[in-house]
Amino acid sequence: MAGGDFPPVAVAPERDREADERLLKKKKKPEPEQPQPQPAAEEATGVNPLSPRYSEYDPKQREHVYTRFCFDPRLDLYKESPYGRTRHTHKTFGEGFPLSNSANILSVKIVSSDYGYPLDVYGTVIARDDLDRKCVYLFWHDKDNRQFITSEDNSLILTGPKRGLALCGSLFFEIDLKVKDVHGREVKDERLSKGTLVVNGITRQASNFEYGVEKNTLVSMHSTLEMNFAFVRDAVEGTVEIRILEGLVDFHGKIIATTTRVPCEIVLHDSRVNGLLTAGDDQVMRTARRVVCLSAGEMLLVTVAPEGGDELSCHTVSFASRLNGCAAENMVCGNYKMQVKVTWSIV
Repeated sequence: MAGGDFPPVAVAPERDREADERLLKKKKKPEPEQPQPQPAAEEATGVNPLSPRYSEYDPKQREHVYTRFCFDPRLDLYKESPYGRTRHTHKTFGEGFPLSNSANILSVKIVSSDYGYPLDVYGTVIARDDLDRKCVYLFWHDKDNRQFITSEDNSLILTGPKRGLALCGSLFFEIDLKVKDVHGREVKDERLSKGTLVVNGITRQASNFEYGVEKNTLVSMHSTLEMNFAFVRDAVEGTVEIRILEGLVDFHGKIIATTTRVPCEIVLHDSRVNGLLTAGDDQVMRTARRVVCLSAGEMLLVTVAPEGGDELSCHTVSFASRLNGCAAENMVCGNYKMQVKVTWSIV
């Protein structure tokens, strides 16, 4: 090999730039996948600190809240109370017999809604009293029998309680209301209102307690619910029955009960929301509600107002409260002759 001559060097061909870029992409670690936003109803803030049997996550409160009665682990939360009305009608009680307190539930309304109005509402509102803590239904509509609510002024059509509520310590209420759709569109979270309300009977036993209409409010899920009620001291239970003696078997109008201590309406039937009321074979009209509680010594007033009638068509009968037995009064309302009967019992 001649001096100064170097062996030929092989020159590597130029790399394909696109191939290098593809190689780099293969070696590069993939970007972590970004979590997708969750609907409000499924949003979680960590482990539920409460017992899942009695609680749920509330998107409105942004925390887990109690939605069921949680003070008796042995209680069957779904079992209805077997006790009905007029249980003690035929018993005799001596002078000074101690009476339980109670409360009349006057109305339950959805006073604000994240979904707006109107709403097709279904679900349950139940009470648990000191008698057995089992379910006493105030409102119970399934998905195929929803109530149409047009505004915050509409009350739920209450069909209970089926008996007087015993209030010694506290009354507990469980609300579980849902909507199927709003304005024809399905909602992601059908829970409209869900939670608990409590009426403390001990604080209301003070001698200086002022009687009147009280209000409990539940802000939950996608609404604000308002329950109006009246506390009743030393309560007796009156079950109202109305029989048509003369006239058509169909009644269209309003039937209300009031007490003298708290002069507020307890709606037993309103045809504008409940529809036509038809008497059965026994001529008795099955009103939506039948039970009213009042203090011993009070008067119960029952007013029947036929739809479309004048002031003379409206008639009111009064009954003095009793611990047992029954009383009846006849009345003439427009084209109807009726008998109003009240059956008395202690709570």
